[in-house]
Amino acid sequence: MRLKDGSALQAELFVLATGYKGIDNLLAKPFGDEVARRVGHVWGFDEATGELRNMWTRTPQPGLWFTAGAFSQARIYSRYIVLQIDAIENGRLSKEIGA
Repeated sequence: MRLKDGSALQAELFVLATGYKGIDNLLAKPFGDEVARRVGHVWGFDEATGELRNMWTRTPQPGLWFTAGAFSQARIYSRYIVLQIDAIENGRLSKEIGA
């Protein structure tokens, strides 16, 4: 991740705690407008599928995952994220949605 002062941090995981604003409002700041447009709305129900949008599943931005809600939800659904990442890493699931 590149910081404002131009330095960079290398890590396998960055955790962003967004506080009271929705993820939609903050996505472009760390990841840029292009990623924010690609991902689209986070949270709330998708009208087409009835599923939560971009929550606990692959997003249109490979490698970007979201978990939110109460601690109990984050704890339970994080297991599903781990299973999906394991499937991607071991070639059982595509990194790209629809591929």
